[in-house]
Amino acid sequence: MKKFLFSSILILGVSLSAQAEDWTFFSKDNKNRTPNYGVAVIGGSSDLHKHDSSGSLHGVEFSLVCPIVQASEHTIRQNISLTHFNKDSFDMYSLEANPHYLYQIEDNTYFGIGPSFGFTKVEGDDTVAHLGLGISIRKDLTEKLFIGAEFRKVYATESDYSNGRFIGKVGYFFNK
Repeated sequence: MKKFLFSSILILGVSLSAQAEDWTFFSKDNKNRTPNYGVAVIGGSSDLHKHDSSGSLHGVEFSLVCPIVQASEHTIRQNISLTHFNKDSFDMYSLEANPHYLYQIEDNTYFGIGPSFGFTKVEGDDTVAHLGLGISIRKDLTEKLFIGAEFRKVYATESDYSNGRFIGKVGYFFNK
């Protein structure tokens, strides 16, 4: 119940903040026209419900400023990740899209929240769809280098493959 209450309050706060902004869709006058491409190596752990324990998670993430929709005060950054989970010879590969609504909380530091949508290929032939919600923090070390962390809760169509993830990131921006 506490998790549900916390999640609800967090989503309500972001929703109210987002309503106060002017939104731009498919506009050439968008303040964030430059996509600011980035790539990151990601790693961490995932608590897979099926195994009731953690396993290692690693992969790569490609990101860019969303070219379709932007807010007047904040940025929406689209993250696309490919990850591999391993626990006692059990393997799972996930491909996900994770748009994050980013708040600048201080110079070069950003807090983000957003949904995740994706597919997971489980050992054998099972492929499951999943939805989730993630919160992140990113610190730009230089104009090109950044570090970050994310917690993501993922709900799969097969509940055995639902999981919680803690992810660390080290990345590079190509055209910031």
